[in-house]
Amino acid sequence: MLIVGAGPAGIVQALELRRHGIEVTMLAGGADGFDPEFQALADAEITDSARHAPMRIAVRRALGGTSLLWGGRCVPFDEIDFADRSHVPLGGWPIPHDDIQPWYDVGTRYLNAGAAEFSAPLPEVPAMAQCRIDRLERWSEQRNLRWLHADALEHDPGLKIVLGAVATGLDVDPITGHVEGVAVCLPSGQRTTMRARAIVLACGGLETTRLMLVARRDQPRLFGGDESMLGRAYMAHFEGRIADVVFDPALPDNAFDFFIDASGRYARRRITIDAATQQRCGLLNMCAWPDNPLLSDPAHQSAILSLAYLSLATPGLGHLLEPEAIRRKYLEHGVEHVAAHLRNIIGGLPQAVREAASFLYRRYAKEPRLPGFFVRNKARRYALFYHAEQAPNLASTVTLSDACDRLGMPRLRVDLRYSDVDAHSVVASHEIIDRDLRAAGIGQLDYHFPEAERPARIWDQMSDGYHQIGTVRMAADPARGVVDADCRVHGTPNLFVASSAVFPTSSQANPTLLITALSARLAAHVARLVRDLPEPVSAPRSLQRARSCDDGEVAASISETTVGRRVRLPAGPRLDPGWAQ
Repeated sequence: MLIVGAGPAGIVQALELRRHGIEVTMLAGGADGFDPEFQALADAEITDSARHAPMRIAVRRALGGTSLLWGGRCVPFDEIDFADRSHVPLGGWPIPHDDIQPWYDVGTRYLNAGAAEFSAPLPEVPAMAQCRIDRLERWSEQRNLRWLHADALEHDPGLKIVLGAVATGLDVDPITGHVEGVAVCLPSGQRTTMRARAIVLACGGLETTRLMLVARRDQPRLFGGDESMLGRAYMAHFEGRIADVVFDPALPDNAFDFFIDASGRYARRRITIDAATQQRCGLLNMCAWPDNPLLSDPAHQSAILSLAYLSLATPGLGHLLEPEAIRRKYLEHGVEHVAAHLRNIIGGLPQAVREAASFLYRRYAKEPRLPGFFVRNKARRYALFYHAEQAPNLASTVTLSDACDRLGMPRLRVDLRYSDVDAHSVVASHEIIDRDLRAAGIGQLDYHFPEAERPARIWDQMSDGYHQIGTVRMAADPARGVVDADCRVHGTPNLFVASSAVFPTSSQANPTLLITALSARLAAHVARLVRDLPEPVSAPRSLQRARSCDDGEVAASISETTVGRRVRLPAGPRLDPGWAQ
């Protein structure tokens, strides 16, 4: 088996295949640690930088992949996400939610997030008619999968990891669709062809799409041709705040606190809207939770919040406290009102020191580690933070640009586009949450903006790029998708995709847990059929090479290649560029 990619999907795929007794070679398109030269290979042309994060902080080309950037939140998709919804174009999965449900247990184990329990009722709180406050997010105790699974990655003799091996092309038989080889460029500059009975592309949502688009450039009818869904309906999420939530004393103070559950991991409740209401009102999925007031606004007059804000803004320190994607959102307007924040800190210094010490201890010294920063206040007023689904949109695309990276691979042109449907669904969802809170006597929303301005304000908050969804979508019909219900590429007997790119819809949930669940499910499927697939031929039929390659090309099967290198600890941040020679 050959796995292209060494992030969460690739690692789970490899370890699950090894559990089934399948020998695996995994290509890590980067080093064991950050390497700027490998990272630069992921650079892309972003059509609208206000909508999409730069690739340098959205992906990580290294062993461990985006788990090196991930915040640790684990949330399952909801049953409605898999259903046909008349108000969601291109919606509906070819598999039911029940098909995925058992794999969440596997996913939470790989992510070290405790039991796959995602509900914690509050019996003393009145039930709401259309909303729920018992749904949970769970948190991984060790977010970096490279370190979490270090023993297996380093010492399993049946798992070979090739560091710095960048896939640059696919050799596909135009008649049978069989993938005969994967073109690989090694750190030395040498080109080789890796072959296996089955190949899994697990190199991230955008990089997987890029590799397939490059293959189709060389064979225009591949993967359904130019009219297929490959690279179309690119989705992500968006999030922000348009209201405060003010809770009534009938709601316990700790209802939305981080808490340690029976499995010894942190969890937290979220506000969600039930499936029947979403269908009846034509809503996209959305979740929300109470959050601290905007840290950058010193009007909150909180010493600990001002201290948190200035700490995040401090070079060096801020990067240690939060992943760059989260830190960037807190500082999206730069560092503001420093003097006012310092006055807040000085005015409440003793309390700020005590709370900061407690937070740092629970965050970095105590296990499990506190995953986030949430401060209760006596007014019971909080910002209501929402995280929303984006509807599939054919105008939102990923294509090849004219520019190339240093290996001759065309870079991506990423054009993430939202729609009015997305914004209006968030407005309507807030209205339902407000009505339900009031009717149950447990709270209300206090909007930041007049009703007429709310859709425009939500448009201002529409930005992502960290969750790369939908460009290799799953569908039973090849005209509607790129992979089938088993994540096998339509028209190919031995090419599979393990990535959020196969998700037909984006849900209210971040994708990491479902990525691992689907990857484990795919591994079980591949393990059942891989031995019946033909052995790779001794030499590939043909292989289009990246246009800047002037080195001699060699062909190697997994069993024959001598360029693989096992990972070892400790690893330096850079690799010797001549190790593969």
